[in-house]
Amino acid sequence: MRNFGLACLPLAFVSFVYAQDIPDGPGKDTVEKICTACHDLGAITSMNGGADIWQSVADDMKSRGADGTDDDFKVIVAYLAKYYGPAVHINTDTAASLQSSLGLTADEASAIVKYRTDKGNFATWDDVMKVPGVDTSKLKGLQGRIKFT
Repeated sequence: MRNFGLACLPLAFVSFVYAQDIPDGPGKDTVEKICTACHDLGAITSMNGGADIWQSVADDMKSRGADGTDDDFKVIVAYLAKYYGPAVHINTDTAASLQSSLGLTADEASAIVKYRTDKGNFATWDDVMKVPGVDTSKLKGLQGRIKFT
């Protein structure tokens, strides 16, 4: 039994390391607890998709025996859809698209469009952080979804 525990130690360490790579936010703990029982988080962080895609993944995991409540899986799907949702093209998406994709107000999304119209396309994350009138804390953790090309 001792050898089994020692053999599992590296797996626990790897899961801990991967768990540190996902964004903080509501549901992170549930994702770490439920998802890492079967696999590391690399399977998650390498994907992007909307709520429908993540729901089908969650349904598949439940059918394979993932241990969690229906509420747990709702939290997981919401977390993954937010932080690993579809790509957002910051230089070409409309204000309405930016608003719905990033959880911004209409004024914040319009400010992003106005800024890129006035100053040119965004090249880096730091450029996005300069937009006046945008609560950039809302964008924390979403950097992986924002594309500049």
